[in-house]
Amino acid sequence: MRLLLRILPFGLILAAWLGASLLLGEELVPGPVSTTVELAGMVASLQTWRHVCLTVYRGTAGLLLAVAGAYLLGIPCGLSPTAMRVVTPLVTALQSCPPIVWISLLLVWAGVGATVPILVVAAAAFPVLFLNMAQGTAALDRGLFDMARLYRLPRRSVLRHIILPGTSRYALAAFSFALGITWKVTATAEFFGSGNGIGARIYWAYRVLDMPRLFAWTFLIILIGMGLETGIVHPIRDRLQAHDRPAGKAP
Repeated sequence: MRLLLRILPFGLILAAWLGASLLLGEELVPGPVSTTVELAGMVASLQTWRHVCLTVYRGTAGLLLAVAGAYLLGIPCGLSPTAMRVVTPLVTALQSCPPIVWISLLLVWAGVGATVPILVVAAAAFPVLFLNMAQGTAALDRGLFDMARLYRLPRRSVLRHIILPGTSRYALAAFSFALGITWKVTATAEFFGSGNGIGARIYWAYRVLDMPRLFAWTFLIILIGMGLETGIVHPIRDRLQAHDRPAGKAP
């Protein structure tokens, strides 16, 4: 039953895809077969993997910048209500700014290249990561910090044994969301501001109205996002749930 529930959403998506292809025609909506054939040809080309690696590198670099900034700024703000009140409105303003604005500005400031996708991803992912880290730190039991001061624990030990474990669920939820938007933002930034990468290939497929190739590139970036979510976030979430499960209780 559990396997059926996991397969059902993909079956519904496939059925909707086939229905749209039959209704609108292969010229507008290539079906799964023609898209798979196009994707198989692309995967056999080294040039395709070059574009994939560039996109993964840019998305990962931008996400790591956002994660580093969220930890470096979010934890101190969570520990200081005054800092939280000062910084949160600025982060909220950043969150309200659409990625296309950052793309436009960075194209003027930095020109076409890898800088635009990396910085746009960092700007898009940072707010949600920061807010979750700050709120998770603020929600920690203050008695733990009083005890740490009483026993004169070094700050590194407080960070390692109190703050990081206590905020792990907040961090995981934020990371899962940020990981989901990373590839969309990366592809969008490449679409407008790069000559290579998956987003740039989608742009050129659109320019020449090569619909099977456009669908194949889109399907490829969806697979990347789903693969990283399944391979990174799900194992961490399962480990946290197993850690919380009482001893001897079946999953």
